[in-house]
Amino acid sequence: MTTTQQLTEMELRDRLIKQLEDVVKFPYQIDTEVPVPYKHIYIPTDNNTKLELWCFKQDITIYKVLFDKTVKQKDSRISKEEETIIDVILEKDSGQNSHHVGLPFVILELKKGQPNTHEILTYSQKAELIKTIFPYCQFLFLIQGPISARTYRHGINFDEIISLNDVNDIQEIKELKRTLKKHFEISLSKLSKLTGTNHKRKIK
Repeated sequence: MTTTQQLTEMELRDRLIKQLEDVVKFPYQIDTEVPVPYKHIYIPTDNNTKLELWCFKQDITIYKVLFDKTVKQKDSRISKEEETIIDVILEKDSGQNSHHVGLPFVILELKKGQPNTHEILTYSQKAELIKTIFPYCQFLFLIQGPISARTYRHGINFDEIISLNDVNDIQEIKELKRTLKKHFEISLSKLSKLTGTNHKRKIK
């Protein structure tokens, strides 16, 4: 029988998602390997400008569908009065059509064991890039086992750093669900502030 410590990172992720499926309800979804845009690149051409949307696949994401998986790499464009202004190139993932592209609310990145400094900095930069496009998105970093102080020193763009010892521990999973729901509510609150109407103060 495989113990928690013997699980690979992928096995840990797959066990977690089965226990987290009821955290949100439609139209929100939670899934693994969700491609999330992190960079937009505009490239001028002789005909139309090309907009490349590049995605990172996230371990576990609470999201709404931004592009469903039937949208192919070169299916989209920005047009005005039926004239194409910008061709959109959607770089989803290696499989291209294996997953929906997500509009992320909460991202949970997993690491089996304490990551080194380079890995922490890389994931923190990834969180920063994603937040430049989705400023309301909450980025959580989960480590199986003890957490080193360097994680807090270098993970400056993580909204919370979580330690999980046993994926089969009911109390730990309940606490993880509470954490995800808390950050989901924070994300919705941030979004409401971004989309709220700016009311000018009346001058008496």
